[in-house]
Amino acid sequence: MPDMAGESQWKTEGETRCYIGEELFNYMDGGAELYHAYGFKRSCVQDYQKGDNLYTLELYEMESSPKAFGIYSLDRQGEHPPLKQEATYQDGSLTIWKDHYYIRIFIPQKGSHIKEDTLFLGEKAVSRIKGEGEMPYLFKFIPAGAQKDTAISFWQMIPLNNIFFISHENLLNLTGESEGITFLIPGGRENIRIIIIHYPDSSHSRESMEKLVQGYFSQNQNPQSPPLVKGSGHPSSGLIGGLDEYKGKKGDKTVIVKVQNNFLLLSIGVNETEVKNALFESLKTLPHT
Repeated sequence: MPDMAGESQWKTEGETRCYIGEELFNYMDGGAELYHAYGFKRSCVQDYQKGDNLYTLELYEMESSPKAFGIYSLDRQGEHPPLKQEATYQDGSLTIWKDHYYIRIFIPQKGSHIKEDTLFLGEKAVSRIKGEGEMPYLFKFIPAGAQKDTAISFWQMIPLNNIFFISHENLLNLTGESEGITFLIPGGRENIRIIIIHYPDSSHSRESMEKLVQGYFSQNQNPQSPPLVKGSGHPSSGLIGGLDEYKGKKGDKTVIVKVQNNFLLLSIGVNETEVKNALFESLKTLPHT
């Protein structure tokens, strides 16, 4: 935690509160489940006072640098001040990723010099973390046309469902090892949602595709109007092993599911042509072997 004793007008307020493992539920209750989905290890929380402004600094240690970036990536909409490795500021809230740490600084009230003070406190916190970590693997496969600030990493269903709800069941076989990423590609009426998951091997990706198609589309499947697929298969009868693409409807959205080696992709949107194009652009960035 930053030592602000020597800084003019700043003072540490109260004791540092620290939480290990399941103790995080004592601090944030329901929100702790999301942090544990990113490999939470421990955290400390400290309040700092400057004038009439009270700032809270939360420091989270995650099990790896990519997963620390993952929890940071959940909301990157805002300004990006030059704090190593990456930071986002918006309306009195500053989030920072560096190495396997995630930092959040916020102030609940309005006041003067909030942005300057928040960034100053963030710089103090970052300076105490000497290492720099690596980005999640899948970030290098984001196509050029995607909205980069919407890219979010995940390893389990809980974060993905917070972003785009799939199911309360683990239809994508996410257990903490297979890495996923989701982002938006601009569309006409509505942006296209792309989801990419990298599995250990192609058998895992195909098993996950079959499980997803059978579970995700089953509740609104019309037997009189089977979906178009590349290959053959049907959610009610099981998929044939050679199937590598499935197109269906979920509400008013077209959803295309595609397997390419050990990658599983979903392209989702209201305009079928745009959904196909977004899928094609995303496939081009992936390794073919």
